[in-house]
Amino acid sequence: MDRAMHNDLFIDYLDSGVQEALNVFESEMECKILKINNTIYLLPDNDNGLLGFRNKEYREWLGSNAKMNDIYLSYYITILIFHKFYGGKNRNPKKINFLSVMDLLDDLDERFDAILTAGSDKISAQEERLGINMTSVAEGWKQRIVHQDNRRTTKHAFVIRICGMLEQEKLLRLVEDKTEIRTTKKLDDLMVHFYLNDSRLDEVNSIFEEVSKDAAN
Repeated sequence: MDRAMHNDLFIDYLDSGVQEALNVFESEMECKILKINNTIYLLPDNDNGLLGFRNKEYREWLGSNAKMNDIYLSYYITILIFHKFYGGKNRNPKKINFLSVMDLLDDLDERFDAILTAGSDKISAQEERLGINMTSVAEGWKQRIVHQDNRRTTKHAFVIRICGMLEQEKLLRLVEDKTEIRTTKKLDDLMVHFYLNDSRLDEVNSIFEEVSKDAAN
């Protein structure tokens, strides 16, 4: 809820009595209500089955033939996109203003190549940390062709579908005829002011930096 569009409701939210009622609401509905600058956001908790995304929603978005590996791949791509934008280590972690879809595809190829050529001990440690069979996900990615018109199973089409889901949630925008990815104010607010505390940022960066080192070697 933006203050410019709902000023009266925004002022009501600041009332202490309303705050107490919303604290109860948060507990019962398994969510958080955050005020970031002049915008109020409703965020579901991780285990929220009503407001949050579940594997079922990802499968419906990806298609009825989607397998668990496809869902895990979508998780990985989503986290990588966020890392590409917000992996900085200064006060403002946002590193770039746009991301080329083709550059993202090249990066995914390099990372999954590194996973498939890395030693089993190193990959096992990362799989345990993520709770995902990364070798299987990487193999599934490599089996896809890069691009072919009207085919939804290619690497390019898969990435565009993931971006489309994030765009529907007003987190990303696909621009320049779907060749570039840009973030929204909503995602910038949530990443910079809520999700990316120092420990979480270091954890996410360490996952992808390990793969980058393997690819370089």
